[in-house]
Amino acid sequence: MRSWLQTTWGMRVAWLVPLLSLVLVTDLTAPIWIGSTVLALILIPSARKATMATVYRSVPISLAIGAAVGCAMSFLVDPWLEPAVEAWTGSEIDLSQLADLPGDPGQYVIWLILGIGFGGFWEEIAFRGYFIGWGARLFGGWTALPLTVGLAIVFGYGHIWQDLPGAILTGISGLLFGLTYIACDRKLLPAITAHSVANFIGVTQIYLHGL
Repeated sequence: MRSWLQTTWGMRVAWLVPLLSLVLVTDLTAPIWIGSTVLALILIPSARKATMATVYRSVPISLAIGAAVGCAMSFLVDPWLEPAVEAWTGSEIDLSQLADLPGDPGQYVIWLILGIGFGGFWEEIAFRGYFIGWGARLFGGWTALPLTVGLAIVFGYGHIWQDLPGAILTGISGLLFGLTYIACDRKLLPAITAHSVANFIGVTQIYLHGL
């Protein structure tokens, strides 16, 4: 089995399994997605190499680019995009899961851990590093942009619990994170930083000012 996973088709199947689990949503989506991704990273060296390529030029440059993108998304894009999407869809983004966050320090810490640890790190490793970075190695570098667009749709769909505006806005965010990843030579640190900064700002704004 392990030797088959080193073949071209074996690696393509390993790449596809977690993606299918995200598209064909079931109660087992999360464990299949996370488990199959981690297993592939453990068993397939080329998956690790492509997925975990981290630093663009230098750590300070990577962090600066990511911080700039995250701040721009939070302060320049979201303030006009969110009302526009809500007006277009005729509904509001559903943030009811964060109802206990405003003014609660304990909830603030929990949501920061989730937003930065799961969102900033894991989602970037899985969506940008694994699906785009490794996918471009498996299917050709020209596929990086189409994969970025397609995965932004999947990323948004995964947040449909925030209602249609939330899914659309998250999909746009995923597209911007993906474009940052591609622009930085498919290195993770700028995208991780951008996602983490955007989530940090978003969680902090809700904690301080409410939903």
